[in-house]
Amino acid sequence: MNVKDYLKQGRLLDQRINYNLRRIKEMRDGLDGICSPQIKADKVQTSPDGDPAYVKILMRISEMEERIDQEIDMLVDLRNQIDETVKTVKDENYQMLLLYRYIENRTWENIGEQLGIDRSTVKRWHRAALELVVMPENPISMQSVW
Repeated sequence: MNVKDYLKQGRLLDQRINYNLRRIKEMRDGLDGICSPQIKADKVQTSPDGDPAYVKILMRISEMEERIDQEIDMLVDLRNQIDETVKTVKDENYQMLLLYRYIENRTWENIGEQLGIDRSTVKRWHRAALELVVMPENPISMQSVW
């Protein structure tokens, strides 16, 4: 794994967590439209194993929430390691650029505004900063998560 791939893992994992949180919200919103079975009803829609459909949705939500909790723990560990890794770069402007990009997920334009430089300088500094990063001895890898 190269330096850039290592650093961008945090952004990708953050995006994945946010995507799954939106999916859970959509599933919960869908549950709001499900009425509870009424005693007088002759038939309740069930799955082949006999559970009502909403139970399957609730179980899926629970599984996704457990997965998200694990991913959040990994993201915290990864961000801490990335923060320490970025500190190995001696130039403070390069450090801030890397932190803005890979910890705070900022755009190139926003980074330029924060550092008071244009977009082309941001890109040039970024390339130079990546060359100065010393990879950790045991880098956290999200390969097993994907």
